[in-house]
Amino acid sequence: MAIIDPYLVRSEEIVDRCREIDRRIAALEAEKSALLGARVQLLLDEVPPGADGFESAERSMFAEISAGLHISRAAAARALSTGWSLNDRFPATRAALAVGEISLRHAVVIVAGASAIDIADHEAAARYEELVVPYAAAETAPRTEAFAKSAAAAVAPESTTERHRRARVDRQVRVTDVDDGMAWLEILMPSPLAHAAHGRLTAIARRIRTTGAAEVGGAFHGPHAPQVGRELTDDDWRRLELFASMADDLQEPARDTRSLDEIRADIATDLLLASDTDLINESGIESIRATVQVTIAASTLTGADDRPAELDGRGPIDVDLARRLAATADVWDRLFLDARGMLTRADTYAPTERMRRFLRARDQRCRFPGCRMPARSCDIDHNHDHAKGGRTDLGNLCCLCRGHHALKHPDVDDRWRWHAIQQPGGVIEWISPDGRAYVDEPAPRVQFV
Repeated sequence: MAIIDPYLVRSEEIVDRCREIDRRIAALEAEKSALLGARVQLLLDEVPPGADGFESAERSMFAEISAGLHISRAAAARALSTGWSLNDRFPATRAALAVGEISLRHAVVIVAGASAIDIADHEAAARYEELVVPYAAAETAPRTEAFAKSAAAAVAPESTTERHRRARVDRQVRVTDVDDGMAWLEILMPSPLAHAAHGRLTAIARRIRTTGAAEVGGAFHGPHAPQVGRELTDDDWRRLELFASMADDLQEPARDTRSLDEIRADIATDLLLASDTDLINESGIESIRATVQVTIAASTLTGADDRPAELDGRGPIDVDLARRLAATADVWDRLFLDARGMLTRADTYAPTERMRRFLRARDQRCRFPGCRMPARSCDIDHNHDHAKGGRTDLGNLCCLCRGHHALKHPDVDDRWRWHAIQQPGGVIEWISPDGRAYVDEPAPRVQFV
């Protein structure tokens, strides 16, 4: 006879109740958005855009909604724009919101993601909704935001590519002073370069922390210790990571007390103030090594067409920049997609490192539902524990961030432990402690045609 755990039963009841409340809230948000859209249409019917008095009437409408709903003018403008777009351009999104399949936040990112689609191109808007609404119904709003940009690029590739090329001329650096003698240094730059720069700063910062912790643990003493002044090998780094872990377990005082953010900021400052700039090129592309993952069609790579490329997990990027990144890449992985845009296999298969590249290409991010941690920052997990006979093959491996990896650790009490089961096609089924199943599918890539 099964034993009923009151804790897990009550937890399940709370989740079910919250989901029902979310559905009711979504239905009310749909009704509210429809009314706000009707308010915009009321204005357009009264005073056409460009006519005398339109700007004054529009400002008055923004003020009316802002005052009446106790929100800022900017928030009022966004709400009115979203409401009108749902009424006029995106009926499938509006319908999904009305029945609670998606939240208002999903609807907002769907509308915003369609900025590359011409407002008069209703056919493209319909194709866009066919791609993005089912995805949004099964995913979080942040994941939908990245997918929506790619979906819009798929149905309007020419406008997306041109927008990216125009945007590149806006790159700039700004300084904004804040309190206590500090200032923000902001750089507007192409997305792949920004993520690559942040990834490089993070990698250097982690190695600095590892080295400091390992030194406290005694890693630089003994016959097999790394030699000062010599470039560290992979074996050296494994030794340092082991000693750093030992020092952490023993709660030894850290030699470097800075946080990861502090170290990143210090490294960026040092690089900008102390580096020789004589040989720095315009874009910095040649400095990127294995830090970003970009998907580009072979025909686009050769220059046969200008379909957008995609920065995995983030959205479409400038195709010219993607070609230049490919030209400097040490390794290319050829990806095979099915009709839905789902990755099925890569031609780099077998050795461990190639399997890692395959998994990072397939998963793109942590495979726990809703998590957006990039795959390059995740652990490679055996879904069926290796210690219990789980095989090291692609059908039993996926990318998990440290936090979600820990959920299924064998040492976790069964009342708090989650289980991950891999189904065909890389689908991961998560079983919560109360027995509820949550499914996470590999993120599809939009095929640009």
